[in-house]
Amino acid sequence: MDKTTPPARSRSLSQRGCEALAALAMAVVFSLIFFTCNTPLGPAVGSDNAMYLTMGTAIAKGFAPYRDIFDHKGPLLFILQTIPQLFTGGYSTLSVFAQEVLFLWASLLILGRIARRAGTLPVLVQLAYLAILSPVLDGGNLTEEYANLFTLLGLDTMLAVFDKGDGLGADQSGGRTLLLPAGLMGVMATLAFMTRANNMLPLCACVGALALCLLVCRRFSALSWCAGGFMLGCAIAALPIALWLHHYGAIGDAIYGAITHNMMYAETGSSSRVQMLLFHFYGHYAIFMAALSCLGAAAYAIRTRRIPPALAMVLGAAGGGLSGFISHKFYNHYLMVSVPLAALGAAQILALLENWLRSRKALVYGVCTMLCAAMLIHTGMRVNALREGDYAAMQALTPDAVALYEQVPEEDRDRFLAYRVEPKWYVATEALPCIRFYFLQEILADADPAVMDEIVDRFETEPPLWVVIFYNRPFSPPYDARMQEILDTRYEFIDARGEYQLLRYKEEP
Repeated sequence: MDKTTPPARSRSLSQRGCEALAALAMAVVFSLIFFTCNTPLGPAVGSDNAMYLTMGTAIAKGFAPYRDIFDHKGPLLFILQTIPQLFTGGYSTLSVFAQEVLFLWASLLILGRIARRAGTLPVLVQLAYLAILSPVLDGGNLTEEYANLFTLLGLDTMLAVFDKGDGLGADQSGGRTLLLPAGLMGVMATLAFMTRANNMLPLCACVGALALCLLVCRRFSALSWCAGGFMLGCAIAALPIALWLHHYGAIGDAIYGAITHNMMYAETGSSSRVQMLLFHFYGHYAIFMAALSCLGAAAYAIRTRRIPPALAMVLGAAGGGLSGFISHKFYNHYLMVSVPLAALGAAQILALLENWLRSRKALVYGVCTMLCAAMLIHTGMRVNALREGDYAAMQALTPDAVALYEQVPEEDRDRFLAYRVEPKWYVATEALPCIRFYFLQEILADADPAVMDEIVDRFETEPPLWVVIFYNRPFSPPYDARMQEILDTRYEFIDARGEYQLLRYKEEP
């Protein structure tokens, strides 16, 4: 073992159990406060979360992903949204909350393992991860949140290999021992990709850094074993998802949605990347996390004298930054993919400080705890206030939505659509759409005009019998002119409640 690496602390089974329970308690408490979209304290639901609740419920009831219900995220997100609804009958925020807690718990357990190998306290690293994560969660149940577990598993695999002293395949095996770890990293990178394509960038950047080190060190045999293992892992992870899509005949639709349309969507929006980087919280927080990761990489290199993982941390931070700025849209949750590298950086900094300040460990622990607690308390108060406002708005929306939807005959509800209203409308009424582009139709059409062509064609050939739209409320962007004409001439007003109106398709003359 490297002299600069502290020996791993021996742990009894009871200690492991206590640490696992402590991590679970942290995950539950954090989730209750910060997973505002689905928290049992009073779910705010949220726009994206409402889309996913609708999507998961629809697939659980037999809709085909992408073909019958569309989003431009990866197919693994569809699966993750469907699983909770399969066991609850649909539109269950509590089951999604439970799934989120399990993912977060698993992430904290992985962080605890990373911290123990570094020689620092697991609870501090777990606390740092939660503190860094809290400002960019945007309510939770988002692709980046799930992808973080896969990124952490990949990082843990990488560090475990180097902790064994065989990181560059220099033993007598010629690198064969790297086949399995490389395969595991391939699995994790693919699972991250399957939530949303750009979520794989941090882990793939780490893999690229390790491959570069093997190439520079002329470890060609090890490089070939790693490349083969990584590709094999990608195939193993992708195959069951591809078979699931094939079952629905949706592979082509998934490629369009998760890749083609996703790339088109990323190009919409007009915000300047430089402006966001230099003069907005979004850019400042991205810089903070990148700096934390790079400082952690330097601490790791000083402490262990191992350059490849340190380089991987630096390039991983760059991959996270690229993921956050690859689009012209800048939602805070896009930054979530950088959190695992930032937390890893924090772990390495803590480990180095403990080595340097052995007589003042209590001070290091105290300062770290206070900083994390301050960030969690400040952010928690803010997000809870937002949750209370959004929950109240959802409670106000529900009676109006239900009153209108109850006027739709049971036999016509498979020909119903809520058009250009908040996706929360579906959650409030537990309705399902009859057209696959079920939310923000003109926004999706901004990315690809073919979306609106398909919607107009559907309204002309097999129109929804009942449509809910806003009542006396302007739009940005405005209705497509063809859709406006269809709604004005082929539908009749039935009722209005609050901001919404119910229209019925006129009988053919």
